[in-house]
Amino acid sequence: MQPTRSRVAGRSAGTAPDAIGAIARTAVLLAVAATLLVPAIARAGGGIAAGGGTGGGPGKAPEASAISGVPRAYARFTVIVVRRTGLSARVVGAWTLAEGGPDDNPLNIGPGERFGTVRRGARATAKHLRGDLYRDVMNTVGRSDMAQIDAIAASPWCYRCKGYRRLLRSTYSRVRVDD
Repeated sequence: MQPTRSRVAGRSAGTAPDAIGAIARTAVLLAVAATLLVPAIARAGGGIAAGGGTGGGPGKAPEASAISGVPRAYARFTVIVVRRTGLSARVVGAWTLAEGGPDDNPLNIGPGERFGTVRRGARATAKHLRGDLYRDVMNTVGRSDMAQIDAIAASPWCYRCKGYRRLLRSTYSRVRVDD
């Protein structure tokens, strides 16, 4: 097969088999990279994919005992909120640490309102989050944990709070959710 001439100043474009070989080599390299990187990313627990080992997705909340890095009451609260909203358990757990409210209202809705039990506080919080004010947060359900954190930081939750995104990311690094 004769090399074809490109339209650019007489440069040879090579043969079709050369191009096919280059494409095949590139495909093999991409497959190898994906094989090596995807498990490493998943082990890192970075919330890369929906759920991503983070307890995301409606009805897919982990047990409270699977959540570490938060007080037990916050873990119970997180499970209930996740079941009712579909947000990532790791994100909700981090959010509770960032807000640091009482056991029955870790996200301090109200602010400072008391609900008497973790369950009542979590149910009220989930209802609050499903309202129009937090539609952008709820639209991140099924997306990455960082997308959820960014939506929370950009929401009216902490309007014009400087450093809230950084705070959420910092507390996120302390929370773990076992699959």
